[in-house]
Amino acid sequence: MEFALGTRLRDIRRERNLSQRDLAGRADLSPNAISLIERGEISPSVATLQRLASALSVRMSYFFDDADETHIVYSRAGRRPQIASKDVTIEGFGRQADWPGDGAVCRHAGARGRYLHDTVVHAGHEFVCCLAGRLEYVVARTAYPLEPGEYLMFEANLPHCWRSLAEQESRFLLVLHSPSGPGDPAQGHFTDHPSVAHLG
Repeated sequence: MEFALGTRLRDIRRERNLSQRDLAGRADLSPNAISLIERGEISPSVATLQRLASALSVRMSYFFDDADETHIVYSRAGRRPQIASKDVTIEGFGRQADWPGDGAVCRHAGARGRYLHDTVVHAGHEFVCCLAGRLEYVVARTAYPLEPGEYLMFEANLPHCWRSLAEQESRFLLVLHSPSGPGDPAQGHFTDHPSVAHLG
């Protein structure tokens, strides 16, 4: 992923007729950092990508979206676009234009017992499968505990939220299906991670 991201950064920088030093000045980064990102030698943080996207006048999704529309998504471990913070890591599936929703592998560490977000509602359906640890989903005021191998599906217009019940990290597969397409459901679930809508 780092190599593909670096190639896209180099290509759009050249398209804009900018030197590495020019881009570094616009994004408040060092020229060496730009060089390392373009060569795929370092993985930029979300904040760095936001600076670069702003400096180049593109959405951050530019660095992740596939140029060619496809009907198949092949997602390999360790190569998915990722957002990480203190308590939560979100790995995107990869996205194509005709896929009506969002998908992610989520890891929740720490803050045991705290709901990650306020109650949300959105169009479509939601599927969650616990992979490790323990989760609790509350849907329409009813609590559903989930252990590894257990899953839950529901109409997402029912008010819902979730929290980790594990002492250690909880990991789960989350699929958000929306008739209006991807973006909004994921942003509702991860309000502290606004760039989640642009995960590949």
